[in-house]
Amino acid sequence: MPAPQPPISEAELVARVARLAGLTLGALAADLGVAAPLDLRHHKGWVGNLLEKALGATAGSRDEPDFADLGIELKTLPVDRSGKPLETTFVATIALSDVGVTPFEQSRVARKLARVLWVPVLGERAVAVPERLVGSAFVWSPSEAQRALLQFDWEEL
Repeated sequence: MPAPQPPISEAELVARVARLAGLTLGALAADLGVAAPLDLRHHKGWVGNLLEKALGATAGSRDEPDFADLGIELKTLPVDRSGKPLETTFVATIALSDVGVTPFEQSRVARKLARVLWVPVLGERAVAVPERLVGSAFVWSPSEAQRALLQFDWEEL
């Protein structure tokens, strides 16, 4: 199956990702003609790239949200069998020349965290990558209080 065209609305993106819930990464990879690695030691970012391809993301490695026309960033969330996150999530970097110069509202962090499609994926290392399951995704935006905390952290750093 070829990679889909970019979604034209958030509703379409949500419907697409809902169809992935319960699939193994191996099955999804096979559908897209991609080889699934047995582990991720030498394949950092593979799960995110696979989901981007399956959902029609357009940004690639550009400095914009993965679904640029929708302003939505895709983030995978490795979880254990009970749904507890297993690791922190990388959002963005900042050039040293921008430290103290770029206001939060214009930062990569603010752009990428304005609207996030979180896709939980079973991430237990005892489970081979092809057998790991895609969970039920959700779209999130920070509340005003969360946004204020993010801005505070940005300004502190």
